[in-house]
Parts: sequence; structure tokens; C-alpha cells
Amino acid sequence: MDTTNKKALVVISFGSTFDETRKQDIGGIECALAAAFPAYDQYRAFTSKIIRKRLAARNIFVDDIETLLTKLAVAGYKEVILQPTHLLHGEEFEQKVLALRDKFLSLFQKFIISQPLIVSDEDFKRVAVALLGHLPALQPNECVIFMGHGTPRANNSAYGYTYVKLQKIFDELSMPVLVGTVEDEDIPNLAAVLSKLQQRGYKHVHLCPLMVVAGDHANNDMYGNEPDSWKSQIEAFGITTTGHLNGIGRFTSIQALYVQHVLTALSK
Repeated sequence: MDTTNKKALVVISFGSTFDETRKQDIGGIECALAAAFPAYDQYRAFTSKIIRKRLAARNIFVDDIETLLTKLAVAGYKEVILQPTHLLHGEEFEQKVLALRDKFLSLFQKFIISQPLIVSDEDFKRVAVALLGHLPALQPNECVIFMGHGTPRANNSAYGYTYVKLQKIFDELSMPVLVGTVEDEDIPNLAAVLSKLQQRGYKHVHLCPLMVVAGDHANNDMYGNEPDSWKSQIEAFGITTTGHLNGIGRFTSIQALYVQHVLTALSK
């Protein structure tokens, strides 16, 4: 490690075993942050142990956060900023990022933990507008369905029903967009999405991940050929589909929001 700058920006992601998504989705955010903050040395960390293990088996090595922060402290870094690429202030962020604050705070002169993509009411609006800028061209009888991960815990409810809140914004803008979650116990789930599809009478659907990284959920749960995939269940109603297998992390408008989060964190 070259610690000339004495300042490090750590970009923290859940991770992915899909090469393209690591390059385009995660890498897109990392490149945007590197360009915006050239005075900081940039490092990558993944929170998923399973993904790190699978990548290591392919000779691709990514540190967990604790290992990387220990290396940075030993190398003599004085200022460290953590920027998570997680979508929400959920369990992954709280248990694997925020939980490290007390352990590492004293090891650096300045230790800042920035925020996931959606935290404030303003974030909801900014993300909705950013996503609308990347919608495919739609015919009058077509719509876009964004599939989010969702969560089996109360986080969605705690944030005013995260995905319901986004749906409300799209509805207020009169956009042909539906939002659902792959977690069946979260809302709105696929059953709710299918009900709205029938009510609105769409004939063709564009399926898009509402996920920073388009990995297993996008390729299998959303647009796989299995009978229980969203694609198969929607097509069972006689509705045709097009799959867009890219995470939102590659959108420049989304990348700009992560840059803004770092700027906000530095201003406090």
C-alpha cells in the first residue's frame, strides 16, 4: 500500500460472482467515486463471505471490511471513509458496516461511515427520478417492473415501506412502472404485482432489477426459465416479457447519488 495520501476511500459492496456485474455495476460506482475523490486511495471490500469464498476459488481475492481496515491502520492511513453500495439501510449495512464503528474508530484520526443509496425522503425522490432516466422506450400497452430484493425483517416497514414508497412516487408521476420484491413476505410481493398487471391490462412487460448488482436474483428469480421465476409466472397470464439483466449500479445518475453521499458525509 502506498500511503502517500494518508487518506483512503473504501467502497463496500455485498459482492458478486458474476464478472460483468462486478465490472459494470460495482465497478461503475467505484470508478465514479475514484474520479470524484482523487485525493483518496480507493479500496474494495465485500461483505458476503460466500461470495468472497467462491471468488477465492477462482483466484480472485477481495478482503472483508475488518481485514481491509486492519491493513489500512497498519499501513498508516489517517483518514478513512466507508461508502457502502448497499441499496438500503438494512441488516447487511447495520451488522457488517455500522457495527464496526466502535472497533475501528480509535485506529484512525478520521473515520467516516457514509450512507447506503436510499435513506432519506429526498433519496427516494432522487432514486426514482434517476431510474426513470434509464427506462426502455415503452409502447402504450407496456410497463416496467422493477424487482427489488426486499427483506424478511421489519426494515421495509421501518422506512415507510420502502418499495411501496417508490411505487407511490412513480404513480404520482403517472409512469407505467410497478415495483415488487423477491422476498415473498415483503410488500409488494409478486402476487401484488400480478394483481396490478391484470388491473392495468398491460400486454408487454420489461423486467428490470431494482438492485445495485444484477446477480443471481436477476438472472434466476427474475428472468430465469424455471416455472417459479417472475418471467414464467407473468408469461403464464399471456403477457410477453423482455428482461434487462443489468444492475442500477452502472447508471451514471445512480453513481452520482453515491458521490453525493460521500460529499454529505465529509461536510459533517
